[in-house]
Amino acid sequence: TRENLMQGATQIKLMAGGGVTSAYDPIHTIQFTDDEFKAAVEATEAWGTYVTTHAINNEAVVHSIENGARSVEHAHMSTRETLQLFKDKDVWLSMQPFLDDEDAPALNEFQKAKYKFVTDGTDFVYRTAKELGLKIAFGTDTLFSADLAKRQGAVLAKMQRWFTPYETLKMATCDNAELLKMSGPLTPYPLGPLGVIEEGAYADMILVNGNPLENLDLISDAKANFGMIMKDGVIYKYDME
Repeated sequence: TRENLMQGATQIKLMAGGGVTSAYDPIHTIQFTDDEFKAAVEATEAWGTYVTTHAINNEAVVHSIENGARSVEHAHMSTRETLQLFKDKDVWLSMQPFLDDEDAPALNEFQKAKYKFVTDGTDFVYRTAKELGLKIAFGTDTLFSADLAKRQGAVLAKMQRWFTPYETLKMATCDNAELLKMSGPLTPYPLGPLGVIEEGAYADMILVNGNPLENLDLISDAKANFGMIMKDGVIYKYDME
């Protein structure tokens, strides 16, 4: 943990349980002892930032929360009791809309069996997390595929199964920014506010041809519907009359 912080990490992520695409570990496993986990949290918090974890199975999620994680990524096998624990401990849920659909990754048979645990839990966890009022961050977990990376907007649009367009867009912008702010003095965004449109903030803006608050599907096709894309004050696309 300290070595990664010295090399410039702004947060520490622990692989607290089994994964889907990993070649060997079963999805049900817990992969740190209590003492190991707490040592990582103690070292991380001494640097003024926080620990997040990869945890899919319910036991690994509980283990992460009870040992000091401030955010848990995935958590698709969580029970209602565990989701209530998120709320009670003020822990973020950083989840992805994994479904058995066109965006499912290419997997071997061993990985497919693990992936089913994930997709079976997606609907329940999102619905229950919203009901309980959890702090929810948005992520894609898109890895190893340029084609999937191009579908980030389409993945975000899937969130309307559980959230309004406003809730979805706020989650991916303002709420994600709130989570990242917990890195404190190590923040990778030290020059101004993130996730807002105001003077002095990071100038990351998109102009959409249409109203995504009424039609969230507009964000699924950036090429057709994004007239301007600005990142940190630099315009990367301008296609407007």
